[in-house]
Amino acid sequence: MKSVTGQSNFTIRSTETDMNGQATLPALVGYMQEAAWDNTATMGISMYELLERGLTWILQRMRVEMFRYPKHREKITVETWASGRERVFLHRDFRVYGPARELLGQVTSVWLVMDVVKRQLVSVPDFITAIEVVPGQEPLPFAKGKLPPLEQVRYEQQMPVRWHDIDLNRHVTNTRYLQWVLETLPVEMLEKLQLSEIDIIFKAESTLGDTVAATAGPVEEPGIFLHKLTSTETGKELVQARTKFGS
Repeated sequence: MKSVTGQSNFTIRSTETDMNGQATLPALVGYMQEAAWDNTATMGISMYELLERGLTWILQRMRVEMFRYPKHREKITVETWASGRERVFLHRDFRVYGPARELLGQVTSVWLVMDVVKRQLVSVPDFITAIEVVPGQEPLPFAKGKLPPLEQVRYEQQMPVRWHDIDLNRHVTNTRYLQWVLETLPVEMLEKLQLSEIDIIFKAESTLGDTVAATAGPVEEPGIFLHKLTSTETGKELVQARTKFGS
């Protein structure tokens, strides 16, 4: 069996927009993940199929470039495909289009497989590796390599993990992590600047009752910030990210 390209259509809802009427990045990433679910379901490897085997998909890294944010009621199309495989790392790309086929954003991501009982990463099972990877478009450069460590902390917040932060894998959903990374920055900055890029690495789980310390700070290059989320319960680094903003 060969992998296929998936195409899913969405309409931006009012509850997914910011004060300017534009879709938020967490909402768009949610659409991308829904498109990935649709695509994997056609090949029999969606999260539901994995859960039946005691396994699940885990998003390990995502690098997003946004050229324009869609507005409320705007119709978008998300195309996604398996773009490569390296040992335990499964790569998946996305492109987001507007109604006139305008490219709004593009994303490359890295996925792993986890044992849901042992909460441990496992080798990619045979029923997944049996699917031949056939990229639907020219693959984006893989998201790999280390991000610089956050050394100059300028902004800090505490984020308690609540019921609605938890997903089907019984840990904090990655779109909530993404939201917390962005909300660490001052409101006046988020009001004036537009997020154009984010490279985010998901490193560890956080669960109900935990408290997450969110920190961020600038680097020398204007408009670029480094971020870190840490569990106050375990001391584990949960997330590392780099953002780029433009006017």
